[in-house]
Amino acid sequence: MLPAVASKLCIARALLLPLATLALSSPLPLLAQTQTLRLINEYPATSITAAADLQFAANVKLLAGETLVISTEQEALNPFKGNAQVSAVSDGKVEIATLFAGIIGASDPFFLLSSLPFTVNNFDDAKALASCSQPAVEQHLSKLNAHLLYVTPWPPSGIWSATPLTDLAALKALRIRTYDENSRAVFEQAGAQSVNLPFSAVPPKLAAGELNAVLSSGDGGAGNRLWEQLGNFSAVSYSIPLSYTVINQDVWQRLKPELQAILTEAAKRTAASSWSNVKDRNASNYARMREHKMTLNLAPAQEIRDSLRSAARSQVSAWQQKANATDIVGLCLTGAQQTSQASK
Repeated sequence: MLPAVASKLCIARALLLPLATLALSSPLPLLAQTQTLRLINEYPATSITAAADLQFAANVKLLAGETLVISTEQEALNPFKGNAQVSAVSDGKVEIATLFAGIIGASDPFFLLSSLPFTVNNFDDAKALASCSQPAVEQHLSKLNAHLLYVTPWPPSGIWSATPLTDLAALKALRIRTYDENSRAVFEQAGAQSVNLPFSAVPPKLAAGELNAVLSSGDGGAGNRLWEQLGNFSAVSYSIPLSYTVINQDVWQRLKPELQAILTEAAKRTAASSWSNVKDRNASNYARMREHKMTLNLAPAQEIRDSLRSAARSQVSAWQQKANATDIVGLCLTGAQQTSQASK
């Protein structure tokens, strides 16, 4: 009898062993799986948009626990640069991307709306313009197979330069990095040499002496330590541009409704925090720049401002035709401009 019992036990063990091995070698099938979404951004973690992305990831973790994880890939960790980021999220190579307006504007000029020169005068006007234009933004994003999560405002764009920007001659001597086609054309019309480059392409150009100036906010420049080569900042308040954080539309539609709701709420909280903190962030940027011995010119010469504004007027008109944006200008941009003029 004992040999028969032992034989049955051996057979049972042989049948159970593959099941036990399978259970140990794979995740528990009865537990919810963690879903990870990659979020790329070419700016460093200290920049306002990358900081917003980190906050968004934290908000998602707070709301979703370990069910949904946002994995942020910033600056050097981001394998996609410049325009390649747009196609990366459109084609589903990554799930989420934070895209500067100038970058996405190369795919669709409509997105240069927020970075149009001298069209808003303060953060309240910029927020009103973003809110008014959001339905149109979402419509244009759908053509890129993307769904809007949140926008992040940048502090006003100014001019970082190797030498002080004191007069028109100094303006025309600039070899300046600009961040979209409109800004490239504006500085070219003002007499400077200008080239449209993503921020990731700026350091080697500066090191090679091909650039002596950069159009950027105090935030973007401080995050990239531009003070190491450009010791002057002129606050011309060129624009208050946005970055758009978008998710691939196919990925969005595959998510369960409860996960969509979590992302929407996390995005709402992130955007609210970014808009409420951007004024203080601008002040802290100026403080950091002064700590690094930069010279800040917060009231540039009138002839410099007049030259840039004159060039900007014709460029905004050209953009309006190119982007087929007559309706949005009449609905949103004109109102923002009138509000800005009244606030001066």
